[in-house]
Amino acid sequence: MSLARFLPVARRAARRAGRWTAEAGRSAARRAGPWAGDARRRLRAGNSSRVLAVAAVAAAQLTEPPTTAARLITAIGPAAVATSAEGLGWTARWTVGPKRFTDAGGRVWEPDAAVVAGGAVRAGVAGGRVAVPYRWTRTGTPTWTLPVPSPGTYAVVLSFAATAAAGSPAAEVTVRLADGTAPRLRLAGTTDGRARHAVVLARTEGSTVAVSVEAASGVGGVSAISAILARTSTETLHEAFSDDFEGPAGRPDPKRWRFQTGATGWGNGELQDYTDRPDNGGRTGDGRLAIVARQEGGGYTSARMRSVFEARYGRIEAELRVPSGAGLLPAFWMLGADVDRAGWPQAGEIDIMESLGDAEPGIVHGAVHGPDGSIRGWERTWIAHPSGGPAKGFHRYGLEWWPGVLQWSVDGVVQGALRPEDLGGKERWVFEAPAFLLLNLAVGGRWPGNPPPATMFPQTMLVDAVRWWR
Repeated sequence: MSLARFLPVARRAARRAGRWTAEAGRSAARRAGPWAGDARRRLRAGNSSRVLAVAAVAAAQLTEPPTTAARLITAIGPAAVATSAEGLGWTARWTVGPKRFTDAGGRVWEPDAAVVAGGAVRAGVAGGRVAVPYRWTRTGTPTWTLPVPSPGTYAVVLSFAATAAAGSPAAEVTVRLADGTAPRLRLAGTTDGRARHAVVLARTEGSTVAVSVEAASGVGGVSAISAILARTSTETLHEAFSDDFEGPAGRPDPKRWRFQTGATGWGNGELQDYTDRPDNGGRTGDGRLAIVARQEGGGYTSARMRSVFEARYGRIEAELRVPSGAGLLPAFWMLGADVDRAGWPQAGEIDIMESLGDAEPGIVHGAVHGPDGSIRGWERTWIAHPSGGPAKGFHRYGLEWWPGVLQWSVDGVVQGALRPEDLGGKERWVFEAPAFLLLNLAVGGRWPGNPPPATMFPQTMLVDAVRWWR
């Protein structure tokens, strides 16, 4: 969603959005695990003695020769644990390239030779758009043993090289983790030679995280790997928020959703009047939510709802079917919970799904917005083509949100990922604070344009389920 759709009503929408309450904060902290206590104490010592102790434990657990253990001490040096005092978000990065690299943001990428066994190294896809950490690639079936500062769940980001400068086909990669699980990653094709990123969650009770690539097709190999402390807990994710919209027809559960109402144009010249009427936004009685745009009284009505639940991080999904008419903009998205204090785009916005219906048949959009000192802020966008089209059936739109990484997927296929290292200039990363969910169906406006005569009303977005695991 663009700034034009938001700025004139930011204050009003934010007032309705509510604030992060003390009880919600305490509840979210309980769900996230006791990272502010025991984990913070474990991670606070970023000095050299702590670094050597962690590296020594890691070396003792490995079956590699002493030279590898010695290299591990270098790989987990002070630069790698500079953010450890903050607990969640500790990050270490390795590149397949032969030399240590410091990027424009001051982040250090160590050569992965000290933490990998197997695989062959070759030069990656040539081209000026390929960033330095991704210019070499490791093929075959390598295994990385990554030193980490504490037990927990780590978001491991694998960066896959393109197969050609003109882009890569759809890809599948099977990853083997130390607990015996073997998640299969599916990646959408690309039209350029840049690396594609994908996230896997790896749990460890020790001081290393082991990751192996067992099989891969459609990629040129692995160019880089990162480990991020996502959770101090090693338990499996649990549902922190969900709605299957069961119950009688009528209003959705007010403990889960709030309506945002008004006919302000919503900063985009939109035509609808958002109401809290159940015939605009309500349960259908058969386990779904219907957001219905209607033409009435010479204008249009519809609904916009935000979640009462606010939190940071997790796996977020919704299954929905969008309307097909042109001149409509159905959306499943997120705003930073402090939007009324920080403003837009300072609070950040994540668009998990937007569709323009018949104006762009078969296409859905994803986007991320953040601040860069300008009014409009920065933006990164993706498009996807759900099988059969977004209006022909229900599709699953997902977001993996962990410290320092966002990953967007459609029907389980990774469409794109974004990290702080992908930003430049004055672009700021603001996605480490609580946010809430929104569902709405807009009519007209500068984007997507007003409905043509061929668009018949009512038009309906159906939501089968919304889930947030943490």
